[in-house]
Amino acid sequence: MGERQDRRVARTRGRLIEAFNHLLLQRRRRPIRVADIVAEAKVGRSTFYDHYSGPEAIHLEAMARPFALLADAAAGIGDPERLAFLLRHFWENRQRARDSFGGRFGEKTSRLLADLVEERLAARRIETRIARRIAAVQLAEAALAPVRAWVAGEAPCAAETLADSLCRTGAQLAAALSACAAQSTGT
Repeated sequence: MGERQDRRVARTRGRLIEAFNHLLLQRRRRPIRVADIVAEAKVGRSTFYDHYSGPEAIHLEAMARPFALLADAAAGIGDPERLAFLLRHFWENRQRARDSFGGRFGEKTSRLLADLVEERLAARRIETRIARRIAAVQLAEAALAPVRAWVAGEAPCAAETLADSLCRTGAQLAAALSACAAQSTGT
């Protein structure tokens, strides 16, 4: 029974995320409400609340998958080609990207990216002199800040150039943080 229920939960969450993403890309300025999501997903309001606390919670979960590519870059294991594809998507939807990366939601976005980076550091068993969480925040902010500036139109840059820069910078920063750990232990 557990496996069948797990699949059902995953399927329902998938429908809700899909509905949210569809609405996000279709609406330009109007906030997405729970009523919009449940209507699009064709589920009941109580079903939504069985899975999410509100629109911000589903927004963060919807961002986790694309942010995985940015987290890879920040942690030093990025693929510039795949990241460039994501950056082009951000640029094509830059008003939504600005809303997601800045303002009152920006702090949650930064925390999400730091969580994803921290997972990658832990999986790679990268030890740092500073706490892993602090290192993850440093790496996440170093990746997110240029993306924020770019989608805000502060300076022109090709998506491919930015992706390459983010991947190279992430690799260098991750190596420097790891080297700090090696120096502090005398190895």
